[in-house]
Formats: sequence, structure tokens, C-alpha cells
Amino acid sequence: MRKYINLPVKIGKLYLTQLVKMGYNRCMFGEVVSFILRIGLVVALWGFVWSLVKPRTRLMRVVRAALLVVGLLGVLAVLRVAGTN
Repeated sequence: MRKYINLPVKIGKLYLTQLVKMGYNRCMFGEVVSFILRIGLVVALWGFVWSLVKPRTRLMRVVRAALLVVGLLGVLAVLRVAGTN
């Protein structure tokens, strides 16, 4: 069985591999950048809370966990209001 690599997909006069015809590559790039920024926001919040609250007792561990949960729910709410998935 032959493997076809990088062959243009042709449907009549429409080439699916050309950027100017479909624009799929730009949309996909935008989605990847948006995903990376959302992950970065979550990591930044986690790092900030993790470095700010140093647990010396069991209660401080619970407080840190609660702050992380509330903060991550806040990030989720902001992303939903802003219109990203």
C-alpha cells in the first residue's frame, strides 16, 4: 500500500492545502495561541498563590487549596464572559 504525503487535495478548482483558499491554517494557529495563553493564565495564577501562601499548618494548606479553587473558578468565569471556550 502506498503512502501519499503532502499531496494537494483537489475538489474541482478548490485546493484545500492553499492558505488563501480555505484560511484553515490561520484559524488553527489562532486557536493554538488562545489555548497557550489560557494555560499560561492558569499557571501564573497557580504559581502566584503557591508562592504567596506558605503552609505551616494543616489549616494553611486548606486555605491555599481554597484560594486555588476560587481563583481557578474566577479564571474560568472571566474566560467564559470574554467569549473563549
